[in-house]
Amino acid sequence: MGWENLVLSLVGILAGGGVTAVLLNHKLAMRRKAREDADRLFAEPLERISGAAGAAFREARFGQPPRLDLHRHVLERFEEGLGEIPGMERLSSLPEGFKRLPLIYRRILRRYADCLLSIRDRRRGGEEASGEALRKQEVEELMERLQDTVGKAASRIRGLPAWSVPELLEKLRWDEELVRLGRRLLDLEETLDTLFEPGAGENDETAPGGSRLAHLLAAHEELRRGGINLVASENRVSRAVGRALGSDLAGRYPAQGYGGSLYARRVVEETESLARKVFGARHALVTPLSGNMCVLAVLFSFTSPGEAVATLPFDAGGYPFGVEKFHRRRVPIPADPHNLEIRVEETVELLAREGVKVAFLGASFFPFPHPVAEIRRGLEEAGHPCLLAYDGSHVLGIIACGGFQDPLREGADILMGSTHKTLFGPQGGIILTNRGELADRLRKFLELDLEEGIGLVDNPHLNRIAALGVALEELLSDPSYGRRVVENTVALAKALHARGVPVRFADRGFTASHQVLLGLEPVEAEGLCRELEINGIFIDAWGRLGTAEVTRLGMGSGEMKLIAGWIAAVYRGETPPGLASEARELAGRFSRP
Repeated sequence: MGWENLVLSLVGILAGGGVTAVLLNHKLAMRRKAREDADRLFAEPLERISGAAGAAFREARFGQPPRLDLHRHVLERFEEGLGEIPGMERLSSLPEGFKRLPLIYRRILRRYADCLLSIRDRRRGGEEASGEALRKQEVEELMERLQDTVGKAASRIRGLPAWSVPELLEKLRWDEELVRLGRRLLDLEETLDTLFEPGAGENDETAPGGSRLAHLLAAHEELRRGGINLVASENRVSRAVGRALGSDLAGRYPAQGYGGSLYARRVVEETESLARKVFGARHALVTPLSGNMCVLAVLFSFTSPGEAVATLPFDAGGYPFGVEKFHRRRVPIPADPHNLEIRVEETVELLAREGVKVAFLGASFFPFPHPVAEIRRGLEEAGHPCLLAYDGSHVLGIIACGGFQDPLREGADILMGSTHKTLFGPQGGIILTNRGELADRLRKFLELDLEEGIGLVDNPHLNRIAALGVALEELLSDPSYGRRVVENTVALAKALHARGVPVRFADRGFTASHQVLLGLEPVEAEGLCRELEINGIFIDAWGRLGTAEVTRLGMGSGEMKLIAGWIAAVYRGETPPGLASEARELAGRFSRP
């Protein structure tokens, strides 16, 4: 029972039903007045703005407006409608997004006029106008979504319970549904921008006929430019790497049998040389198309069907590779699912007892180094010749900078992994080893073998290899990158922990890599991921955060604390209004390398 009802009940008991009726009527009158104020001051102006824009839009779409000055005519009709609406300044009392509503409508009207005029001019000139017609349709759909959003906001305002205008104002600003609708207005404005970005139109060589795919690509670029990426398995390539990916090599082969391949082969040789230098290895293979293909190459090169292969269990952070799909027998490496630590003595005993041919170390959840040296020493003492293959997909970039561990010097026979996580190259794979006989066997599966037959690769995607080479050059010129990544990760973990977000491994300093692992249940992690995504902060749905990309862009401990504050607020269910805009503003201060 609310306090108002309690007071009314007490008064009714003490003074009789007549006084109660008077107070009750007064209460109902106050509530009715508050609803009328909500309608008159806020809901009605929203609907009238929407109506003025809708009228101008319909006239352009179905009426007979002047052709030569369509922009001015449509906008003048809208402005005439706005001039009849009092209290426009009250839009600033609503959540972020609503005060931009007149501007959003002006922009959509102007863009719609652009589409109509462009279609007319192209058809007059006998040109194809399907691209502009498609864009016109998309603007019409965008207008419908915009009108629907405004209608829902007006309905929500009318339904808010309040006793006075001050109370109403407080509820309007912080109401979750209105905050969500305000964000949707901003999202619709961004969508409008992507439709008319330079390079997204019909004359763009990458978008013949106004391709819908080109619009999707532009929308993706806009989304990622305006977001804070903490996905641990991603990074951002530099402009130089991007140019290599888009070079003429994208459609070429390196084999000597193809004329014009001289420089293509030299690109492969130079990239291998850079890889050997960066990782201090005698042999490097850059032909794998992915980190997963590296695993396959090792599997096929050094094991046969039915033989035992050891991997970390999935619940201890292991990479979920389908060993059984390739008719090998999986042997799970003994590891604690809570602290992710490998139990060395049990591991060595198991590898020897099961006759394991290859043991894969490395993981998908990888906050701390693995005991490579200890396992190698134990295998030597046991006299078991097991190959140790270290999957460094997540940590290659910080290994290259000496910031994590040095697997090849610690006893791993092979270091391998994908090249687009902490190593900021294109998506692909790389294998490194100090043993020539291992490299020779791997090449049989990863290079063009016309004597014994092609294995896993016939075309290694030369543009990708060139892009990897450029990234390795950039890594050599920035040796402190690995240290900065780890420093930022620790700063982020500490700040999250201090703000009440469950972070694993506080007793061990949280992390020694680029990964922060949250102590959340699966449903919680998924929910946090989705809510952060709405606000322009990207993590994965397993409670894993990474700092490689934000470090690459130049962010430091100050930004980590700021981002941690945002994440903590979302985790507590206290998402601040305007968070998406704040995230977008922060992202805009750190440009692509």
